[in-house]
Amino acid sequence: MSSPESNTLSPVTKDAPEADGLSTSQDVPGHSAPKWGVADAATGTVLSILCVLGWTALVRTVIIDPALQVLGAYLAVWVPLLGAVLVASFVRGRRSLTLDFGLRFTWLDLCWGVGLGLLARAAVSGIELATSGRVAGFGVRLELPTGFELWFGLLLAPIVLGPLVEELFFRGLVLRAVERGAGGGDRGDGGDRRSRVAGASVAAASVAVLTSALVFALLHMTQATTGAEAWRLGAGSLVFGLAAGVATVLTGRLGAAIIGHMVFNGVLIAAVLSA
Repeated sequence: MSSPESNTLSPVTKDAPEADGLSTSQDVPGHSAPKWGVADAATGTVLSILCVLGWTALVRTVIIDPALQVLGAYLAVWVPLLGAVLVASFVRGRRSLTLDFGLRFTWLDLCWGVGLGLLARAAVSGIELATSGRVAGFGVRLELPTGFELWFGLLLAPIVLGPLVEELFFRGLVLRAVERGAGGGDRGDGGDRRSRVAGASVAAASVAVLTSALVFALLHMTQATTGAEAWRLGAGSLVFGLAAGVATVLTGRLGAAIIGHMVFNGVLIAAVLSA
């Protein structure tokens, strides 16, 4: 999905150009401004929700092999999201996931990500404990799957592939599209003008972080089978989405959000496996 260099940890901790305030919407000299925006993000979101609902209805009415059910459930989410990202970048953007959406990792992102993932999981566990008296994944012994359903459905998909695809879409496309649409990409010179622009950038970034987190939570709620599960998934996803959005805005990269997402999911999977 990106060049090898984009996915390699490097000692670089600062991207160019320098961010002016809290913003990820920086135009790069020598590259035309991208044409993607909120419409691209909305299209990916709607298509993903429709695919999830359609696949859920299908597996309830047709007998499907369990392994295929697992694969289909993930693909129903990933294909529309990744498709929207790739079309936005390679058809309507700069043809670079790094330039368009900040797909970049540094060693500092490893520290950011681990801390973000652990803190978000602790916060979600606290919410679950306060509202239901128990923490998801802890103290419950489940019959674990085997074969493909174990290594793909319980390990590879939620811990590695899912975080990469979802962060590319939600903190890459959605967050940046909303921020640009809210005026976060405007820049100006002069004292009062610069102050107003900086204030607008902070406001746009804040709106973008909240919007991307809400959309992230909404999509996860559609995958629930009960009302209680929907609210639990929604609350947990919202908490993590806000944390990942703030990290993305502060660093200008997706590295911390992706690693944090891996840790966030990985802690829950580890609890399930060790129960």
